[in-house]
Amino acid sequence: MRFQRELTAAVLIPLVLALVVAGPTWAFSLVAGGAGILALLEFYAMLTGAGLTVPRWAGLTLFCACLAAAHRGAALELVIAIGAAILVLPALVMFSSPPEPVLLASSASTVFSTLYVAAGAASFIGLRHLGWKPVVLLLAVVWAGDSAAYYVGRSWGNTKLAPVVSPKKTWEGFWGQIVGGTAIGGATAALIAGGEQAPAGAALGCGVSAIAVVGDLVESTFKRSCFVKDSGAILPGHGGFLDRLDSLLFAAPFLLLALHLLPGGLLR
Repeated sequence: MRFQRELTAAVLIPLVLALVVAGPTWAFSLVAGGAGILALLEFYAMLTGAGLTVPRWAGLTLFCACLAAAHRGAALELVIAIGAAILVLPALVMFSSPPEPVLLASSASTVFSTLYVAAGAASFIGLRHLGWKPVVLLLAVVWAGDSAAYYVGRSWGNTKLAPVVSPKKTWEGFWGQIVGGTAIGGATAALIAGGEQAPAGAALGCGVSAIAVVGDLVESTFKRSCFVKDSGAILPGHGGFLDRLDSLLFAAPFLLLALHLLPGGLLR
Protein backbone atom coordinates (compact mmCIF):
# COMPACT_ATOMS: atom_id res chain seq x y z
CA MET A 1 0.00 0.00 0.00
CA ARG A 2 1.34 3.43 -0.94
CA PHE A 3 1.98 6.01 1.76
CA GLN A 4 1.92 3.42 4.57
CA ARG A 5 4.84 5.22 6.19
CA GLU A 6 3.04 8.56 6.14
CA LEU A 7 -0.31 7.14 7.30
CA THR A 8 1.26 5.31 10.25
CA ALA A 9 3.10 8.46 11.30
CA ALA A 10 -0.05 10.58 10.93
CA VAL A 11 -1.89 8.30 13.37
CA LEU A 12 0.87 7.71 15.92
CA ILE A 13 2.49 11.15 16.20
CA PRO A 14 -0.55 13.04 17.57
CA LEU A 15 -1.26 10.25 20.06
CA VAL A 16 2.31 10.20 21.33
CA LEU A 17 2.52 13.99 21.61
CA ALA A 18 -0.79 14.12 23.49
CA LEU A 19 0.53 11.58 25.98
CA VAL A 20 3.84 13.43 26.39
CA VAL A 21 2.29 16.85 26.96
CA ALA A 22 -0.96 16.06 28.77
CA GLY A 23 -0.50 12.58 30.21
CA PRO A 24 0.77 11.82 33.72
CA THR A 25 4.37 10.71 34.19
CA TRP A 26 3.37 7.20 35.22
CA ALA A 27 1.35 6.73 32.01
CA PHE A 28 4.27 7.90 29.91
CA SER A 29 6.57 5.47 31.73
CA LEU A 30 4.13 2.61 31.11
CA VAL A 31 3.86 3.38 27.40
CA ALA A 32 7.63 3.81 27.06
CA GLY A 33 8.12 0.54 28.91
CA GLY A 34 5.58 -1.25 26.73
CA ALA A 35 7.24 -0.02 23.53
CA GLY A 36 10.61 -1.05 24.96
CA ILE A 37 9.30 -4.54 25.76
CA LEU A 38 8.04 -4.98 22.20
CA ALA A 39 11.39 -3.79 20.82
CA LEU A 40 13.28 -6.12 23.14
CA LEU A 41 11.09 -9.08 22.16
CA GLU A 42 11.90 -8.33 18.51
CA PHE A 43 15.60 -8.26 19.38
CA TYR A 44 15.27 -11.58 21.24
CA ALA A 45 13.46 -13.06 18.23
CA MET A 46 16.31 -11.99 15.94
CA LEU A 47 18.82 -13.64 18.27
CA THR A 48 16.92 -16.92 18.54
CA GLY A 49 16.41 -16.89 14.78
CA ALA A 50 20.20 -16.70 14.45
CA GLY A 51 20.56 -19.86 16.56
CA LEU A 52 21.33 -18.27 19.93
CA THR A 53 19.78 -19.14 23.28
CA VAL A 54 17.92 -16.36 25.08
CA PRO A 55 16.28 -16.62 28.55
CA ARG A 56 13.43 -14.29 27.58
CA TRP A 57 11.39 -14.13 30.76
CA ALA A 58 14.38 -13.42 32.95
CA GLY A 59 15.60 -10.79 30.50
CA LEU A 60 12.19 -9.11 30.38
CA THR A 61 11.95 -9.14 34.17
CA LEU A 62 15.34 -7.48 34.58
CA PHE A 63 14.49 -5.01 31.81
CA CYS A 64 11.33 -4.01 33.68
CA ALA A 65 13.35 -3.70 36.88
CA CYS A 66 15.68 -1.22 35.15
CA LEU A 67 12.76 0.87 33.91
CA ALA A 68 10.99 0.78 37.27
CA ALA A 69 14.17 2.07 38.92
CA ALA A 70 14.43 4.82 36.30
CA HIS A 71 10.82 5.84 36.91
CA ARG A 72 11.42 5.99 40.65
CA GLY A 73 14.69 7.84 40.21
CA ALA A 74 16.36 5.13 42.31
CA ALA A 75 20.00 5.01 41.20
CA LEU A 76 20.98 2.16 43.54
CA GLU A 77 18.09 0.00 42.34
CA LEU A 78 19.11 0.68 38.75
CA VAL A 79 22.71 -0.38 39.44
CA ILE A 80 21.48 -3.57 41.14
CA ALA A 81 19.21 -4.40 38.19
CA ILE A 82 22.05 -3.87 35.71
CA GLY A 83 24.41 -5.99 37.79
CA ALA A 84 21.81 -8.73 38.05
CA ALA A 85 21.40 -8.75 34.26
CA ILE A 86 25.15 -9.11 33.78
CA LEU A 87 25.38 -12.01 36.26
CA VAL A 88 22.05 -13.81 36.08
CA LEU A 89 21.43 -13.97 32.33
CA PRO A 90 24.69 -15.78 31.45
CA ALA A 91 24.03 -18.24 34.29
CA LEU A 92 20.59 -19.01 32.90
CA VAL A 93 22.04 -19.47 29.41
CA MET A 94 24.52 -21.96 30.87
CA PHE A 95 21.84 -23.94 32.74
CA SER A 96 19.74 -24.16 29.58
CA SER A 97 22.56 -26.28 28.08
CA PRO A 98 22.77 -24.79 24.56
CA PRO A 99 25.40 -26.09 22.11
CA GLU A 100 28.87 -25.12 23.35
CA PRO A 101 29.76 -22.94 20.32
CA VAL A 102 26.94 -20.49 21.16
CA LEU A 103 27.42 -20.28 24.94
CA LEU A 104 29.47 -17.08 24.93
CA ALA A 105 27.59 -15.53 22.01
CA SER A 106 24.23 -16.30 23.65
CA SER A 107 25.28 -14.88 27.01
CA ALA A 108 26.83 -11.74 25.56
CA SER A 109 23.95 -11.12 23.15
CA THR A 110 21.27 -11.57 25.81
CA VAL A 111 22.95 -9.23 28.28
CA PHE A 112 23.73 -6.66 25.62
CA SER A 113 20.29 -6.62 23.99
CA THR A 114 18.57 -6.30 27.38
CA LEU A 115 20.73 -3.41 28.58
CA TYR A 116 20.87 -1.77 25.15
CA VAL A 117 17.10 -1.32 24.99
CA ALA A 118 16.88 -0.60 28.73
CA ALA A 119 19.44 2.22 28.53
CA GLY A 120 17.47 4.04 25.85
CA ALA A 121 14.06 3.45 27.40
CA ALA A 122 15.26 4.43 30.90
CA SER A 123 16.80 7.63 29.49
CA PHE A 124 13.51 8.39 27.75
CA ILE A 125 11.73 8.06 31.08
CA GLY A 126 14.41 10.20 32.72
CA LEU A 127 13.81 12.96 30.17
CA ARG A 128 10.09 12.99 30.94
CA HIS A 129 10.89 13.47 34.63
CA LEU A 130 12.64 16.69 33.62
CA GLY A 131 9.41 17.80 31.94
CA TRP A 132 7.54 17.36 28.69
CA LYS A 133 9.60 19.90 26.75
CA PRO A 134 12.80 17.80 26.46
CA VAL A 135 10.78 14.84 25.21
CA VAL A 136 8.99 16.96 22.61
CA LEU A 137 12.33 18.37 21.43
CA LEU A 138 13.81 14.87 21.16
CA LEU A 139 10.86 13.47 19.22
CA ALA A 140 10.60 16.49 16.92
CA VAL A 141 14.30 16.42 16.06
CA VAL A 142 14.50 12.66 15.51
CA TRP A 143 11.25 12.40 13.55
CA ALA A 144 11.92 15.47 11.40
CA GLY A 145 15.54 14.50 10.85
CA ASP A 146 14.60 10.96 9.89
CA SER A 147 12.02 12.23 7.41
CA ALA A 148 14.48 14.74 5.95
CA ALA A 149 17.09 12.01 5.52
CA TYR A 150 14.54 9.73 3.86
CA TYR A 151 13.21 12.26 1.35
CA VAL A 152 16.53 14.01 0.63
CA GLY A 153 18.27 10.67 0.20
CA ARG A 154 15.54 9.36 -2.06
CA SER A 155 15.55 12.51 -4.20
CA TRP A 156 19.25 13.41 -4.39
CA GLY A 157 21.21 10.65 -2.70
CA ASN A 158 24.13 9.27 -4.71
CA THR A 159 27.06 8.83 -2.33
CA LYS A 160 26.72 5.80 -0.06
CA LEU A 161 27.14 6.53 3.65
CA ALA A 162 27.70 2.96 4.91
CA PRO A 163 27.23 0.59 1.95
CA VAL A 164 28.07 -2.59 3.88
CA VAL A 165 25.71 -1.85 6.78
CA SER A 166 22.87 0.10 5.12
CA PRO A 167 23.14 0.32 1.31
CA LYS A 168 20.25 2.79 0.95
CA LYS A 169 21.67 5.45 3.26
CA THR A 170 23.60 8.27 1.59
CA TRP A 171 25.73 11.21 2.65
CA GLU A 172 23.16 13.51 1.07
CA GLY A 173 20.51 12.01 3.32
CA PHE A 174 22.83 12.33 6.31
CA TRP A 175 23.33 16.05 5.74
CA GLY A 176 19.62 16.43 5.14
CA GLN A 177 19.04 14.89 8.56
CA ILE A 178 21.61 17.16 10.23
CA VAL A 179 20.21 20.31 8.63
CA GLY A 180 16.61 19.30 9.25
CA GLY A 181 17.28 18.29 12.87
CA THR A 182 19.17 21.51 13.58
CA ALA A 183 16.41 23.68 12.13
CA ILE A 184 13.63 21.80 13.90
CA GLY A 185 15.60 21.82 17.15
CA GLY A 186 15.87 25.59 17.06
CA ALA A 187 12.27 26.12 16.00
CA THR A 188 10.89 23.69 18.58
CA ALA A 189 12.91 25.20 21.43
CA ALA A 190 11.72 28.68 20.45
CA LEU A 191 8.13 27.52 20.26
CA ILE A 192 7.94 25.65 23.56
CA ALA A 193 10.53 27.49 25.68
CA GLY A 194 10.95 30.97 24.20
CA GLY A 195 13.01 32.53 21.43
CA GLU A 196 16.07 32.95 23.64
CA GLN A 197 16.46 29.16 23.75
CA ALA A 198 16.46 28.75 19.97
CA PRO A 199 20.30 28.67 19.64
CA ALA A 200 20.60 26.01 22.35
CA GLY A 201 17.80 24.04 20.75
CA ALA A 202 19.51 24.20 17.36
CA ALA A 203 22.80 22.98 18.88
CA LEU A 204 21.02 20.14 20.66
CA GLY A 205 19.15 19.33 17.48
CA CYS A 206 22.40 19.04 15.57
CA GLY A 207 23.93 16.75 18.18
CA VAL A 208 20.82 14.62 18.55
CA SER A 209 20.57 14.22 14.76
CA ALA A 210 24.18 13.04 14.46
CA ILE A 211 23.74 10.56 17.31
CA ALA A 212 20.45 9.37 15.83
CA VAL A 213 22.22 8.44 12.59
CA VAL A 214 24.72 6.36 14.56
CA GLY A 215 21.89 4.62 16.41
CA ASP A 216 20.16 3.80 13.14
CA LEU A 217 23.33 2.34 11.63
CA VAL A 218 24.19 0.35 14.75
CA GLU A 219 20.77 -1.31 14.73
CA SER A 220 21.31 -2.11 11.04
CA THR A 221 24.47 -4.01 11.98
CA PHE A 222 22.44 -6.11 14.41
CA LYS A 223 19.88 -6.98 11.75
CA ARG A 224 22.56 -7.85 9.23
CA SER A 225 24.29 -10.08 11.77
CA CYS A 226 20.99 -11.90 12.30
CA PHE A 227 20.19 -11.98 8.55
CA VAL A 228 16.90 -10.06 8.75
CA LYS A 229 15.72 -6.99 6.84
CA ASP A 230 13.39 -5.57 9.52
CA SER A 231 13.15 -6.33 13.21
CA GLY A 232 9.40 -6.85 12.81
CA ALA A 233 6.33 -5.88 10.81
CA ILE A 234 4.01 -4.48 13.46
CA LEU A 235 4.12 -0.90 12.13
CA PRO A 236 3.03 -0.66 8.45
CA GLY A 237 5.69 1.01 6.34
CA HIS A 238 8.08 1.31 9.29
CA GLY A 239 9.04 -2.26 10.19
CA GLY A 240 9.13 -3.20 13.86
CA PHE A 241 9.34 -1.30 17.13
CA LEU A 242 13.09 -1.79 17.28
CA ASP A 243 13.38 -0.25 13.81
CA ARG A 244 11.43 2.82 14.96
CA LEU A 245 13.22 3.17 18.28
CA ASP A 246 16.78 2.62 17.06
CA SER A 247 17.60 6.33 16.75
CA LEU A 248 15.83 7.21 20.02
CA LEU A 249 17.72 4.52 21.94
CA PHE A 250 20.94 6.38 21.17
CA ALA A 251 19.62 9.94 21.15
CA ALA A 252 17.72 9.83 24.47
CA PRO A 253 20.82 9.14 26.64
CA PHE A 254 22.74 11.83 24.73
CA LEU A 255 20.07 14.47 25.31
CA LEU A 256 19.61 13.48 28.96
CA LEU A 257 23.34 13.85 29.57
CA ALA A 258 23.51 17.12 27.64
CA LEU A 259 20.67 18.66 29.65
CA HIS A 260 22.35 17.68 32.91
CA LEU A 261 25.66 19.19 31.79
CA LEU A 262 24.25 22.41 30.32
CA PRO A 263 23.12 25.39 32.48
CA GLY A 264 20.00 24.78 34.54
CA GLY A 265 16.65 25.88 33.25
CA LEU A 266 17.19 24.82 29.63
CA LEU A 267 13.93 23.44 28.24
CA ARG A 268 12.39 23.28 31.71
